[in-house]
Amino acid sequence: MKKSLLLGFCFWLLWTGFVFAQERMVITFKNGQAQTFDIGSILKVEFQSGPAFQGSLGSMASFQSHNYRSHFIRHANFLGEITPISSDLDRKDSTFRMAPGLADSQLVSFESVNYPGHYLRHQDFRLKLQKSDGSQLFRQDATFKLGPGLADGSWSSFESINYPGHFIRHRNFHLYLERGNDDLFRKDSTFRISPPNS
Repeated sequence: MKKSLLLGFCFWLLWTGFVFAQERMVITFKNGQAQTFDIGSILKVEFQSGPAFQGSLGSMASFQSHNYRSHFIRHANFLGEITPISSDLDRKDSTFRMAPGLADSQLVSFESVNYPGHYLRHQDFRLKLQKSDGSQLFRQDATFKLGPGLADGSWSSFESINYPGHFIRHRNFHLYLERGNDDLFRKDSTFRISPPNS
């Protein structure tokens, strides 16, 4: 009985394509792109049930704070903040269009839905909502590289293109562009791309 179970397990390993000698795992996505991972670098693989919202360029989205789950990125008095969402104004202020990056169309800019033509940009390392003036500086300040969340790879972090290594983060509930490497910084700069609040 034990021998047959062992043989069955070995056949299962062969059928699934898994062998212990493998050093890499290749995942092929629906769009045909493939990504290779070093198995030795993988800590944990999880499958999560339920539909996941996938924001894409041109879509509307809201951005939930990793360490303040009731708080979302929003503009208030033309400044970037994170706050709880309760009123209709909160919902509108916390909804953005993920526009193709103003400085690089492969990246992302965040356009306000209730102030069309206004984008989140950094200025003096503070996040502000401003109307595009068409300048190269504005386009760069309002363009971000979307990457895996620094505190949770299934969430997202947003890196400045003209200040590499600097990310959008909240501090005292205000949004700044900063760099850091401690645990609090990683949590403060991690957000979930969520369905639009408005």
